[in-house]
Amino acid sequence: MADYKETRALRFKYRSLLIGVVASGAVLAIVIGLAVGLTIQRCNESKEEVVRVGLLFPTDDESAEAMKEAAMLAVDDIRAHRNKVPSAADIQVHSGDYDGSPDGALQAFRRLYNRQGVRLFVGPDTSSHAVHVTEWAAANAPDAVFISPRATSERLANATNTIRLSMSDQALALALYLKLQSDKVSVVIPVHIEDSYSTDIVQRIRDLADGMMDDITVGASISYAPGTITNKEEARRLTEQLRDALRDNPDAVVLLVSYSEAKYILEAASGDSTLLKRMWYTGDSLALREDILSSDDAKQSAQTVSLYGLAYAGEGLHSKRRMRKMQELASRLKRSPPVFAPLAYDAVNLFYDTCQITRTTDAQMVLAHLTREAEWQNGLSGRLAIDSKRGRAFGDYLHSFVAPQIPDTSKVTVAMTGSWILDGLSQVSHMDDESRQGGGRRRREVSSSNMMSMSAVMSPAMSSASIFNKSDVMALKALAGNNCRNPKFSITATDPATYMQVEHDFTEDTFPEMFIVSTAYGYSLQMNCDKPEGPVVLDVLCPPSTNPRDHMACVQTLTYPVTDQGARRRLLVSTGFIGAIGECIGESAGCAVCFGTRVLFESSILDSAAACLEPCVSGIGGACGNAIGEGIGAAVDATIICTELFVQGHLDAQTYLADAAFGRLLAAESPHVMDGYHTLASPIVWLMQRSETATSIVKTFALPWAQHMSYLQDMADEGDELGAVVMEIGMALSGAVGRVTQATRAVMGLGDVILIPVLIAMVTVVACLAMRKNEMK
Repeated sequence: MADYKETRALRFKYRSLLIGVVASGAVLAIVIGLAVGLTIQRCNESKEEVVRVGLLFPTDDESAEAMKEAAMLAVDDIRAHRNKVPSAADIQVHSGDYDGSPDGALQAFRRLYNRQGVRLFVGPDTSSHAVHVTEWAAANAPDAVFISPRATSERLANATNTIRLSMSDQALALALYLKLQSDKVSVVIPVHIEDSYSTDIVQRIRDLADGMMDDITVGASISYAPGTITNKEEARRLTEQLRDALRDNPDAVVLLVSYSEAKYILEAASGDSTLLKRMWYTGDSLALREDILSSDDAKQSAQTVSLYGLAYAGEGLHSKRRMRKMQELASRLKRSPPVFAPLAYDAVNLFYDTCQITRTTDAQMVLAHLTREAEWQNGLSGRLAIDSKRGRAFGDYLHSFVAPQIPDTSKVTVAMTGSWILDGLSQVSHMDDESRQGGGRRRREVSSSNMMSMSAVMSPAMSSASIFNKSDVMALKALAGNNCRNPKFSITATDPATYMQVEHDFTEDTFPEMFIVSTAYGYSLQMNCDKPEGPVVLDVLCPPSTNPRDHMACVQTLTYPVTDQGARRRLLVSTGFIGAIGECIGESAGCAVCFGTRVLFESSILDSAAACLEPCVSGIGGACGNAIGEGIGAAVDATIICTELFVQGHLDAQTYLADAAFGRLLAAESPHVMDGYHTLASPIVWLMQRSETATSIVKTFALPWAQHMSYLQDMADEGDELGAVVMEIGMALSGAVGRVTQATRAVMGLGDVILIPVLIAMVTVVACLAMRKNEMK
């Protein structure tokens, strides 16, 4: 019994020990699990770090409202990016609206800084507000960082907490002075608000005039305190002083450095010949202000004096992406955005991108990275180079003026929203031009804007424009034949300064003798008329051009009814073809009738065109006949895949123009690839012209490819994954075929021997990729 009791006691002892060990292990496991869970949670929290940005813009100014909306557009784009890349940080925006005074800006900043914990700020917008806020923050909020889109004051050069996305007052004053000099101005009367920006601009121009000794005299300033001019009556005191100054100086011009009160000053000057018979200049893009253009009196005064201004625009003013984003902003605002709105868009992106790169939202680390990385390719305003004083190092100034009224609009019409580019752009560079070479970011110091030379500031390029003479447009009408009734004309263009779409509609009777249209972003002309067989539409589409010497390859199409097919088709007409018809139309009435009937309404387009025009060409003879023959050849040679899709109506005009631009670039840089592509594409187009099934198959891979080419040409926000794959395969195959074709043609003239097997291989590979992508969906 004793042994049994001892054994039982030992069992209870070991069982208790085992239970204790298990319980201890369970507790330890729970503790470890909690620790690991907390660690993972903290890691996840760190990954979910939010970039918090404060916006400091006044509420009493339309341009400031547009700047804020541009910043919010950037926020929306960042969030759209985050939806595709979930690991990217989120962004949170806090609005610091204020009443439009420097003290109001400071109070808005302090509220966001103390209550919301914001350390990264976009704004303040104007120099006087930015100086007031940043100087206070330097002493009382040393961990705050500001990116000001538009402030230019030299006093900000000493602020260690501020990045300026505009150039300094010195650059603007120099550009203005050189403009006055080139216009042979002898006397300047400054009219300006009493703030740090305006007084500094005027003083710098005065110093330049004193230093250059070139017969430009800057007279005594007529100034006013902020907030003292809020209507036309309050502005009359100022205009009376200006009238007296101009009477004493018969050759003087006016330099108006102002803000929203410029509207009231121009309204007060309305009808006063002493004030309005002089040229008025400005340094702050007043020529583009909506409030001036929307006031009848102010606009009339601005037109009379041809109000001329400069506005800093960064780089890449004619960027297609910039145009698209500003048009999106215009739809939000229901009016044209200010030319400097892209700077606010870039400020938000610059903060966010820096936080992503540094993997922190610590303001001082962000500032250190911004100042260390001297050059960025960022946002909408092109390369963003920060100089040693934390300001924009170089870029372009947009020259603009309010166009004078045209007395007889039946003779001349200009496609614009109220402003026009006078001298194009002034490109501001440096004595040390090494910083402008190449792209991407560099770890080097960009020289200060103080190093600018006078010759480096003025390199104006005349704006690009096309002129439509009425006789030329009526010659295009002849393409539809003699029985074209009730013709109507529509011209669509983009204003080169405001990015707004401008449309003009005319009849044959109301079309002006001359029509001027900007070519900076491309334009289109459409003519439609009625015929017994149905309506006929002529489209002329022209791509963007940023240089007046560019040879723009416009695309012309004729859309007409095809009665035996119950559908409408388009005939692509080459530029040479159009020119030849326009020159020859008066020499052979028979040719005109032939072109106007059989070519337009036969189903076999190119064959009918050649058959119809053959007797016309032989009848005309000489250079004119040869020109038509070359035009037909150009039209036939143009029928590659994208062209055929466009002709059949499966590809929109803008994408087609972008693809055509990509093709021209490819032909110049890699002619063997283009040669191989034409070899491969010719039989495909032949099949597409004869089979709807063939067209449907080709669309499967050709439309994504076209979309991706449009993206590479910066005409679309996003590329196409399948299009990118098709492009890689197509470029490789085309390059190989092109080299082999060139070699075999040179040696044996047998370049087409390999066509069919390579074509079959290409179609098979692309079809497999398309099917695989559809299965994945």
